[in-house]
Amino acid sequence: MEDTQEQIDQVEKQVEETVENIKEEATEKVEATIEEVKEDINKLKQDVKGVAESVGNAVSSKVEATTSSAKATINEIKDGVKQVVSGNSGCPYSMNGEFSMCSQVCKVSKVLQKNPSFECVKKIVMWEDIVQTGILFAIINLVFVLISFCNYSLISLFGYTAFTVTISSILFHLISLILSKYVQGVALDNQFTDQLKTLSFHIHDAVIEKQVNNIAELINTVLSIAKDVFGCKSVYLSAQFAIVFYLIGCLSKCLSNTAILYFGFLVSFVVPRLYAEKKEVIDQQLAKVCALAKEPLSKLHSLIPQSQTTSTKKSN
Repeated sequence: MEDTQEQIDQVEKQVEETVENIKEEATEKVEATIEEVKEDINKLKQDVKGVAESVGNAVSSKVEATTSSAKATINEIKDGVKQVVSGNSGCPYSMNGEFSMCSQVCKVSKVLQKNPSFECVKKIVMWEDIVQTGILFAIINLVFVLISFCNYSLISLFGYTAFTVTISSILFHLISLILSKYVQGVALDNQFTDQLKTLSFHIHDAVIEKQVNNIAELINTVLSIAKDVFGCKSVYLSAQFAIVFYLIGCLSKCLSNTAILYFGFLVSFVVPRLYAEKKEVIDQQLAKVCALAKEPLSKLHSLIPQSQTTSTKKSN
């Protein structure tokens, strides 16, 4: 009996020890699980904060972009209102609104800016790529020299240039064939033909459609201006264009067509870049000129009858 009681006591002790061990292990596992859950919760909080910050930054950037564009539009409207309200300032555009040469030039300029090739032409005339613009500038100067002093025409220059390129390509191809056939280990690569292989000699229909639409819009704009000028919709507008037409006639009488084209080429390649470099100085000088011309232009504008202009506005 005593041995049995001792065994029972030992079993009870073992059970108690086992229960305590299980409790300790369970407590440790629960604590570890709680720590893991806390870490996961902290990670989720950080992720949520990061997502919230990114969303907030995106929304704030969009709001800033929208507000900046809205401010720019408001400033443009304010400038337009100032020009209209200013009345008799030195600029004909502000003195006579749409019936001035400045407004007509702005119409044509806006149409030209819609052209798909406008950005490419802008990069060229602004000398953003010095190598590309420099090569084009040298080629056009060479063409004008050949036309002016060597009695070439554009058609003859095109013919001789195409002939030279074609003959050079043929000779290079024949030489490369002969070398590859009779001389081992020698091969000539024609860089010109390699470049031509990468180029696409095809104009997509979408590009043609955009160009045609822009040209049609430009023609319609010019025809609308011609209708207003020749129809004397405004005496002030027709008088301005009459002066310009007279100056064009005098200039074309004194200079040849080649000289006029070369002068226009120089102006288009020099003036935009020069204005971008010396914008502040040029704007200051133009402001002085406008201030000097303000009084005589105001007197001239007061002498022009406005009855026809106002009647056309009312009829429209």
